Amino acid sequence: MTIRYSNIAADIKTRLEAVPGSGIIHIYERQAVDLAKFIGLFKDGSGRILGWEITRKSVMEHQQGIVFRHHAMMLHGYMGLQDAAASGVLFQDLCDTICDAFRTAEPLSGSSWMYRNGDDPDKTPAQIELIDDRMFGSVLCHHALISLSVTERIAI
Repeated sequence: MTIRYSNIAADIKTRLEAVPGSGIIHIYERQAVDLAKFIGLFKDGSGRILGWEITRKSVMEHQQGIVFRHHAMMLHGYMGLQDAAASGVLFQDLCDTICDAFRTAEPLSGSSWMYRNGDDPDKTPAQIELIDDRMFGSVLCHHALISLSVTERIAI
């Protein structure tokens, strides 16, 4: 039996929520017609914009005696920019901590998948692809794109 996007996204969300200060986690890319409502989807308890969206970029399969499915997951993170508070340093550290969490992540007992780049096993599963500043709605924010590799073994 193959796993579904929702299974992987739920596990990623659980692991992200365990990272202190990770903010609001969504298992899909959020959309809203009203800009204030959209920004509100990413505000933490203190009113600061801090959150992540989980999505999947692609799914590739290959067969080497057994079938492997490679899920290219993407984490888009946002943090409200506060120069006086050195928020850029805090955000960089948060990205490092998230990558640390997935470097040592073990699959759930009995799982047919793991956080691993099956196409390039020398790479760790989490890679910071991009960190920049951009407008998030009407607010200047730090943004990160972290790629996360999940390899699934499919029994035929």
